Amino acid sequence: MIADRARFEAYSKAIVKAVRPGDVLLEIGCGPGVFALLACQAGARKVYAVDSEEIVDFARELAAANGFAERMEFIQRDSRKLHLSERVDVIVSDIRGALPFFGHAVASIEDARQRLLAPGGRLIPQRDTLKVAVIEAADFYSKLVSPWLTSTRALDLKSSLPLLLNGPYTTHFSRQQLMVVPQTWVVLDYSRGAKACASADLNFTVTQAGKAHGICVWFDTELFDGVGFSSGPGPRKTIYDQVFLPWLEAVEIQQGQQIFVSLQAHLVGEEYVWRWETKICGHAKIAGRHFQQSTFQGANFTPHSLRRRAADFVPLLSEEGQADRWLLQAMDGKTPLQQMAQSAAQRFPAIFPRWEDALRRAADLASQFSR
Repeated sequence: MIADRARFEAYSKAIVKAVRPGDVLLEIGCGPGVFALLACQAGARKVYAVDSEEIVDFARELAAANGFAERMEFIQRDSRKLHLSERVDVIVSDIRGALPFFGHAVASIEDARQRLLAPGGRLIPQRDTLKVAVIEAADFYSKLVSPWLTSTRALDLKSSLPLLLNGPYTTHFSRQQLMVVPQTWVVLDYSRGAKACASADLNFTVTQAGKAHGICVWFDTELFDGVGFSSGPGPRKTIYDQVFLPWLEAVEIQQGQQIFVSLQAHLVGEEYVWRWETKICGHAKIAGRHFQQSTFQGANFTPHSLRRRAADFVPLLSEEGQADRWLLQAMDGKTPLQQMAQSAAQRFPAIFPRWEDALRRAADLASQFSR
């Protein structure tokens, strides 16, 4: 991420512009804490660097190596569970995936804006604009589907293609592969409050004839006061790439042809469910096409797995669940992990054939839930 020059230089400039001497700053998802260090360098009086992973320990070492340890406080925690003794003047984050719609990234920024940012405070980024275009992706599409069509002549694997083609993929495209003028799908204005979902209907006019393979999505960001960058198609590849939503088949399109796309993204639990419906109008002697796709269709849920998610389902713990419950209850602040693991192996021999197996599971649970 540091090696992504466009991203790193833009964040560096934004931090210099946004941070004023004496400011208090919060970095969400700090990783090694490089942006937090830049904030100290820009004059921040106090910096809270927060990450849910243990990389905060490494970030402490970098802070000490750069002489900023006294001004920085590192916290390993989900920012949505964070409580500070003061409100901050600036919040900086880069917790996107290939797109801002990634896990609870948008919700985390909005939570921090409401609870932790002082009135008149500043956010980096200020807004992300998500762009959409119809794309020619012959090479990528071929690599995706050809194994299921040509790997063996003895078997017919084509019925697997709908599962494959109802999923999102990340890759990198050139501007020359765009077959329409890109359109804005949604603007996430973090400074005013952004929603963790999006839905919009788009109407494209084909500007480049050829064979189209699906939809390309990316974001342009304004970090602060005009400073930003794009993750879109082009010669410069970023760590984000673009998201490709394939069609169920490649379609020959002509200049001037109309293509209607309804695109939705909704956060369900920990993951986004994407839905893309495409209507390609007929043109001259070319027949139209209509695709209705979603990542739900590509998830291959069984009726049994769906039933276990229903509100009226009455769950019963499996033996593995009972073992986890026993280990959690054994964490009483007095018993060491080895003793717990040896007892667990005796109680649940089918789950833990060796006490070392129980130790690994107990250590995982302790890492996640112990104080």
